[in-house]
Amino acid sequence: MGTTEKVRQVVTFSKKGCHLCEAVEAEIRSMRGIGAGLQVVNIDEDSALHDKYWLRVPVVRIEGKDVFEAKMIDSEGEWRKKLARLLEQ
Repeated sequence: MGTTEKVRQVVTFSKKGCHLCEAVEAEIRSMRGIGAGLQVVNIDEDSALHDKYWLRVPVVRIEGKDVFEAKMIDSEGEWRKKLARLLEQ
């Protein structure tokens, strides 16, 4: 018997050329698999989003709540565990 994965609305706010954004997006895709409902929003395409997020990207929103942002990323890679815990909740 297989297990069912709870599909959640996961959004990342990012900007073009942001290596941290790319790393977070890749990490989410590897954890959640294809079709997990990840939506990537480029903040440069919306001035209101740009004003809100430009110093914080990448920002991860789960089910409408911003739960992860750039300042949580550490050089030791512990951020991956934090992000995984957030996605598993």
